[in-house]
Amino acid sequence: MKRRLLTIPFFLATIGILSAEVVAPVSGSNGEAGFMDGKGSAAIFNDPMGLARDSQGNVFICDARNHVIRKITSAGVVSTLAGQPGVEGAVDGVGGNARFRFPADIAVSPAGDLYVADSGNHCIRKVKADGTVTTVAGMLGSANDITVDYGTTAYTVVAPVLDGKGTAARFNGPCGIAYAGGFLYVSDTGNHLIRRIDLNNSVTTMAGKPGAWGAADGTGATARLNAPMGMCIGADGNIYIADSENHTIRCMTPSGAVTTYSGRAGQHGCKPGFRLDARYSAPADICVHPDGGFIVCDSFSNTLFRIQASGMVSVLSGGAEPQANTLGNPSSAVCDPSGNVFVADTFSQQIRLVIAKFGITISQTGHNKQMAITWDSLAGRDYQLQVLGTNGWGNSAIAPIRATGAVSSVSFPLPANPTTLYRILLLGF
Repeated sequence: MKRRLLTIPFFLATIGILSAEVVAPVSGSNGEAGFMDGKGSAAIFNDPMGLARDSQGNVFICDARNHVIRKITSAGVVSTLAGQPGVEGAVDGVGGNARFRFPADIAVSPAGDLYVADSGNHCIRKVKADGTVTTVAGMLGSANDITVDYGTTAYTVVAPVLDGKGTAARFNGPCGIAYAGGFLYVSDTGNHLIRRIDLNNSVTTMAGKPGAWGAADGTGATARLNAPMGMCIGADGNIYIADSENHTIRCMTPSGAVTTYSGRAGQHGCKPGFRLDARYSAPADICVHPDGGFIVCDSFSNTLFRIQASGMVSVLSGGAEPQANTLGNPSSAVCDPSGNVFVADTFSQQIRLVIAKFGITISQTGHNKQMAITWDSLAGRDYQLQVLGTNGWGNSAIAPIRATGAVSSVSFPLPANPTTLYRILLLGF
């Protein structure tokens, strides 16, 4: 989508080779908020949040401050599927006639239907492939469903009755949603609950007590969460939740039994380690990795964590203050079948791609030394090797490489100056 999409820095030194993580813009212009459909840097977002990916490789985005649902095709073209850019509201309809208010997360069903946690409207919406928007549960546009009284003694955060069918149900700023087996699971963030919606649009509270935050493991109403956000369905069929204000990842069984899967409630940080020894800072989302385990978007520390199936947690990318080529408040992630990670990098106003599988080797045949760079690639895409010189980045003498599979490589004579910075750019994603 953007000519500087796949940026893979390689530091070649006389004493060895060091490599940085791969973080690259897929769409959007770094730090530029606004609205524009298009391709690559021609597309502009305003606080992109929830992501979902369908079986055809399309990525769907909750463009929160534009109050719209966007689509990035596998060819990299960004379009607006539903909502009117920059116009918030509460209207069911088709395409630009529909209205959202700060949509926060999105899920896709096997049939290709999209389900949106429309946080500012306190409801769950459905978007068909043609852009038709309907309301599944919650009272659309009734911002007063949730009463808040900051008086001296009273503090009410929930409606008297939350569960019900369709418009009879009530939510408070839902910010996470996942689809599995005909059910929708929802993080009812402001109510500190996990809810479930069945095929008849009936809403049931699965875990937590309305309006009561905490960190207790337990089943049903005995469990406590604190502003749960993004969620996903694990390979084991359990629901994994980014429990943001507890700085933990929670696990809930389909029957509503909640345990702490990773991190420790009340202890925040940016620390890898085994599951319970890892530390997070306001995790915003979690998604399944095809190799097993999960990717965690840790928003406050600007970090992506990788939880292996073994339970070991490592830093995949980030961990520093946001800069031009690092993450800035990653709020949602989704993996493709190869394990490449698409990220809604909210404060950078971009959808970015993280590819961790790459390498560099040096070989010698006779007196000739060769250097080879290998990276994960997208078949049919063109990649350019660039070299950092005194005047900045420039193309090497090697012509763009057309990828024919999931892995590509380029080799060339080892340079006379062994201290060089290389990168691979994905052209015209």
